[in-house]
Amino acid sequence: METIIQRFADYFCGMKFEDLPDEVVHKTKMLTIDLMGVTIAGLKMDFPKMMIDYLGGLEGIQQATLFGAPHKVPAIHAALGNGVSSHALDMDDGYRYGGVHAGVAVIPAALAFGESRNMDGKAFLLAMTMGYEIVNRISKAMNPSHLGRGFHTTGTIGVLGAAAACGVLAGLDRKQMASALGMAALQGAGLLEILNDGAMVKPIHPGKAAMAGILSVELAMRGAKGPMTALEGEKGLFKAMADSVSTEHLFDGLGTEFYIMGQYIKFHAACRHIHPTIDGVLSVMRDKQLKFEDLESVDVTTYPVAVSFCGTSEMPDTAEGAKFSLAFSVAMAAYFGDAGEHRYTESTVFNSDIQQLARRVTSRTDSRWEQAYPRERGAAITILTKQGKSFFVEVPLPRGEPENSATDEDFILKFHQNLAGQPPESVSALLGVMRTLETHSLADLAKSMVGCSGLS
Repeated sequence: METIIQRFADYFCGMKFEDLPDEVVHKTKMLTIDLMGVTIAGLKMDFPKMMIDYLGGLEGIQQATLFGAPHKVPAIHAALGNGVSSHALDMDDGYRYGGVHAGVAVIPAALAFGESRNMDGKAFLLAMTMGYEIVNRISKAMNPSHLGRGFHTTGTIGVLGAAAACGVLAGLDRKQMASALGMAALQGAGLLEILNDGAMVKPIHPGKAAMAGILSVELAMRGAKGPMTALEGEKGLFKAMADSVSTEHLFDGLGTEFYIMGQYIKFHAACRHIHPTIDGVLSVMRDKQLKFEDLESVDVTTYPVAVSFCGTSEMPDTAEGAKFSLAFSVAMAAYFGDAGEHRYTESTVFNSDIQQLARRVTSRTDSRWEQAYPRERGAAITILTKQGKSFFVEVPLPRGEPENSATDEDFILKFHQNLAGQPPESVSALLGVMRTLETHSLADLAKSMVGCSGLS
């Protein structure tokens, strides 16, 4: 009987680019554009700077592009560094049914590995789609239990997607692919304690996942054999990292229903669990023409994971920590009118006006939202004004979900916002290649990056 890893390996090895529907190819290109913009914008954050400073100083064969470095680096280092930069802003795409961000592990790994092997855009887009497939399906099966145990799914399961994508690019046979996935499962890691302390280094999770995906494929190509039962085995990932795993629908629609189509994109630089509340507060303020000074209090009812992740009443003392404070992010959005990445600064964190309102933002959960999760990841918000007026709004799903979808224009606008300050001709060249990536090579993509973010 085939194991889960072996069945995925069979599927990945039998897929061709021509098997992908047009809408899947289009969504994959849009997500590439989104993550490229988020990655370049993330270079201004402190932790990516530290990682790039370290990796850029290492010797090694120049195989792949590391954003922010003046020269190419080994592919495994590019995957690590770009994975870190892509998650630094917390504006990367995700999948609500799995509580996971596949892109920050899959795309940096596939870009670095594909560039090092002179692959074309079609191969990359297929590989990326397959990487998302295993990440989202496994994450959906393991959550919410996996998250509840304190694991960061993006690191623990993202590594499977990185290995799958690179395995497709490498043209692995079924046995090699299964071994690569087995080895990847051994390396999945990520603890949510970073929500309590050390939020700055949270991006190390997808960076290491991207790096481990390449390592797993390289070793499989050389004959290393990973465990076939690394997921469902007696001492495998499922039993080690979750109390409850639902695998009965794991392969439903495989090959006809592509899980990458379920991805959302972010329009606020905060944890996704805060987005419905931000959307609701801003919509009420806009519709009722309220000013920041009008707000007396904000009461939020939302789903349990949101309260667990972001419901702390303590004021953040770092920009990274502020992204995981529902109270602070909502107050900040009300103050500025948005929660863009440029708002999360040290001066904002210690803004006394924002802090005062944040202390009057409360959050709790109830059975309505608990039962609706993850079909709905929303919030009910009641705003009380200083004039004694009360306004209520309910947001079942934040903007950017497939049911509340982003347009192509939204993707492109976000991309341009993230690359503000970059040379316009360089931005245009990069965007042009990504929008027609199936007609280009990854070498073309690497060349189009020149001029952005210190690349040469």
